[in-house]
Amino acid sequence: MFVYISTSLMYVRGRARELAAREQGITAVEYALMVAVVALLLVVGFFFLFTQIGQRFSTTASCVKNAPATCP
Repeated sequence: MFVYISTSLMYVRGRARELAAREQGITAVEYALMVAVVALLLVVGFFFLFTQIGQRFSTTASCVKNAPATCP
């Protein structure tokens, strides 16, 4: 059993070394994908942020409009 595990680990280590040796760096396509993901996250984040800000302003405006009433 130990021999099988040891042989498997040696094989995995050898394959990992081969893959690491062939690594050529990041290409333009990978940079473009990273930029696209970051841009998408920014757009989604700004959408939710501005939605929350809009709701807060609406709540504040209705509170000011109905001044004698209690506001949350």
